Amino acid sequence: MKTKFFITALLIIMIYSCTDMCKLTRDDKDWLLADYKSLNYLENNNKTIKVNIDNNFGNSYGREGWFPSGEGWEWGKSTFYIRDSLYWIFINSTACENSGAVSVYTRKNLNYSLEHVRGFRYYKDSITNNTVNVLGKEYKNCFVFKDSTYIKNLTFVKSYGIVKIELRDGYKLELIP
Repeated sequence: MKTKFFITALLIIMIYSCTDMCKLTRDDKDWLLADYKSLNYLENNNKTIKVNIDNNFGNSYGREGWFPSGEGWEWGKSTFYIRDSLYWIFINSTACENSGAVSVYTRKNLNYSLEHVRGFRYYKDSITNNTVNVLGKEYKNCFVFKDSTYIKNLTFVKSYGIVKIELRDGYKLELIP
C-alpha cells in the first residue's frame, strides 16, 4: 500500500515538474483590480455608490484540457456588478499574453444566469493616445470601447479599471478619484 502511494505521489510530482508555468507579473496584475475590494462611482451624475469587486486567480494548462501538457499559465479576473447585479463586467488578464479582455454580461433571470453582451480586447503594449477627463481627473492611454446595442461608452485604464461606463439606456457610472 505504501509503495502504491509513493509511486502515485512521485508520478504526480514528475508530471507537474515537467510543466512550464508562466506566472502573472506585476504588470499583468495592474490590468486587473487586484488591489481593490470596492470602488466608489458617481451614478447618473447624482448619487455616490460603492461597487464591490471580486478577484479570482487560477492556473490553466495546455490545450488538451485540464491535464498538464507541458505548458501552463496563470490568469486573473476582476469582476464587478452594476445596477443591482443586472450587469456584470469581467476584466481578464493572462500571464505571457499581450492581450486581455473586458467583457460585459447581463443577468437573464433571478438565478444569475448570464448572457454575454459584448467583449472588448485590449493589448497591454498598446499606446492609444486617448486622454479622458472623468470628474476632474485626467486619465491617459485609455481604451474607449463602444457598441451599437448596449454600450455607449466604456473607458478602461490600466491600474484604474473602468473609469466610465455609459449604457445606451442612459445609465452612467464615473469613477470618483
